[in-house]
Amino acid sequence: MRSASPPLPFRTLPSRIARAIRRGWLVWTAALGVLAITTLALLDEQREFEGALVALARQQQMLALLLSDELSARLSAVRRDALLVADDVSAGHGPSAGMRKAYPSIEVRSSESAPSVRPPRTMSVRVPSTEGRTVELTVPVAWLMGPSARIERPDELVVLVRPPDEALWQAADGRQIESTPLTRAVSEGRDTTRLERDDAVALGLPHRRAVAAVAATDAGSLGRWTTAVVASASQERDRWDRARGRLLIGVLVPCALIVAFGATALRRQRRELELEKQLALAALVRESDERLSRASRAATTGTLAMGIAHEISTPLGVILGRAEQLAARVGEDSKAARAVRTISEQAERITQVVRGFLDLARGGSPSLRPVDPGDVARGALRLVEHRFVAAHITLVTVVDEGLPTLAGDLRLLEHAVVNLLLNACEASSPGTLVALSVRAADAGVDFIVEDRGAGIRPEDIARATEPFFTTKPAGSGLGLAIVHEIVNIHRGTLVLEPHEGGGTRARIHVPAQGEECSDA
Repeated sequence: MRSASPPLPFRTLPSRIARAIRRGWLVWTAALGVLAITTLALLDEQREFEGALVALARQQQMLALLLSDELSARLSAVRRDALLVADDVSAGHGPSAGMRKAYPSIEVRSSESAPSVRPPRTMSVRVPSTEGRTVELTVPVAWLMGPSARIERPDELVVLVRPPDEALWQAADGRQIESTPLTRAVSEGRDTTRLERDDAVALGLPHRRAVAAVAATDAGSLGRWTTAVVASASQERDRWDRARGRLLIGVLVPCALIVAFGATALRRQRRELELEKQLALAALVRESDERLSRASRAATTGTLAMGIAHEISTPLGVILGRAEQLAARVGEDSKAARAVRTISEQAERITQVVRGFLDLARGGSPSLRPVDPGDVARGALRLVEHRFVAAHITLVTVVDEGLPTLAGDLRLLEHAVVNLLLNACEASSPGTLVALSVRAADAGVDFIVEDRGAGIRPEDIARATEPFFTTKPAGSGLGLAIVHEIVNIHRGTLVLEPHEGGGTRARIHVPAQGEECSDA
């Protein structure tokens, strides 16, 4: 017999696993996509932040230029006053009272003398005169950086001035500060620069990054002065942090939900796959049990068939012996001779069928010889036509011409078609029709039996060929099982299906004779 196909759950399990894997990849791909979008959005926000820093640096650059121009104007005023003091000293009298009131300290000395120590919160401005003297005016830082002191904002903006030939920067409150980033920007000729957090804290700004703009002022004989405006980027940074927080909340929360739902779905799918696997294993075990049961029933059937055949052989021998005795006594009675001949032929037929069943029960194979499909149909009709006449059922036969030759056992094929015709006869009502069609199909021959009886239920089709399964009150359950076995040994197929107009359609397909089955 042909091996049964694997149960449905095992055939569909790989595809379900593949679908689960695809769904899992889709979930993780979606999560990665959301993370990629989040990263791109953060990078875009970072570019916006960088753009804001550039705009802030440009603003400070404009402010530094304005303060540099104001510083240049004040230094010009100081230079003018220094030249007036030098003229007063040359004229033999000291600086005027107005000058002494305007400047905390006024000194006129030779160029070689060392400068004096200036008071706190002041800045010395040395102006060379035409007579080789140097006029050193001590200028209050608050006055020299007057506009700068007004625009400074605590924790936001700082203005610094660096006199010529000095390394320290002067703040409006009198502090002297060393700032490497500002000094490096001046030496490299850059207008703007950025300060890290520690450098910003050293200038009195918050622990945030800062931007600075520097502008140089050429005061002629007073040297080259430099003005620096340093602004903290804390506001921009805080706005960026808030925007980043909103972005992360708006994107990562849905991403987390997607991942959570995806993980939940994956766990659920794993449980479903595990359950399907268990069901498939249970179905396989059940299928194996059913096949073992069918094999057991088949073995029982074979044993029973062997016993029945053994018991039938003795009566058949008696019948054949009596028929031979009658044949010798009938003499010239042609009718009696024909009857005795028929008895002998049918008894011999029974002997051949029984012998074929015994071979099948022992596991042997029938002898395959060339068989004409028309002979199979005609032989089956001769055996069952009296049953149709008695049941008042019309039997219609259509046998196509030019049918291919089959390789098989004529008696067994006849018996298979006979069983189908008898089933159709028993299922039909008087006055109805049963049709037998023999036609070429798919490199073989189809024997089709159609009736208009009660029909077969779809749930009974799968079990119809099992031994001892029957829906008839007085049925044995062996007819279709025998047909199925005969068809299998002929490498054919048996298909049962409900007829469209009611009833049952049974089809036996037997492949045509091949080269290996040619008669010897």
